[in-house]
Amino acid sequence: MASEKCQPFRELLPCYPLEALDPDETRAVQKHLRECVDCRAALEEYRAVSDGLLFAMPCQEPPPRVRARLIASLAREKPEGAAASRTRPILQWVMGLALVVLLVLNGATLVQLNALQRQQAHLAQELETSQKALSLVTYPDSRTYALSGQAAGTLVLNAELKYGALFVWGLESLDAAHTYQIWLIQPDGKRVSGGLFKPEPGQAFAYAVLSSPRPFSDFTGLGVTVEPSGGSPGPTTPRVFGTTF
Repeated sequence: MASEKCQPFRELLPCYPLEALDPDETRAVQKHLRECVDCRAALEEYRAVSDGLLFAMPCQEPPPRVRARLIASLAREKPEGAAASRTRPILQWVMGLALVVLLVLNGATLVQLNALQRQQAHLAQELETSQKALSLVTYPDSRTYALSGQAAGTLVLNAELKYGALFVWGLESLDAAHTYQIWLIQPDGKRVSGGLFKPEPGQAFAYAVLSSPRPFSDFTGLGVTVEPSGGSPGPTTPRVFGTTF
């Protein structure tokens, strides 16, 4: 039977093989075991079952002071855990905000890229139109016709190339919902669309290149009207200006 001297250590022996004692208690148990044969024998019994202790039998109730130290240790660590718990949502929020900012920047970059591509396509089209107009003016067989009406200008036609160039001054600016439409007039009075054009904002001068699937000799004249953006199958407003061939 354990003596009264062994009694405090017998309370600690179940926790010793599980390394559940604090350093001071561990040193005290180790010193006592060197002097007490009975406690060493009891310790061997605890060690024999330590591997299955948590599953094979109810947990040994630790001494009150061990329980108190464990609770105190957990209490000291709790603020750090709480701080980590508070920090985690903040970090997630910051990462989410960074992702949103990145998406917005990518979207803005894509919008700017699309705008630049549209501008590049518009400039390329303008360059092609100006080159065609210049070539028609300098072509030897081209003929010129003066325009009459609400604007002044010149029409240059080339019957061989089936192309024409229209140069106009004094045109009114149009909103985005309207455009100028060119009409080629047949001998029977019917109109065939020759294309759309619009002056650049703030500029009273405009030029346009028109093409015809048929020789210009099949037509008697040309007229221009204001039509909805995208054009119309036939004139819907009075003629702004025109000429006869």
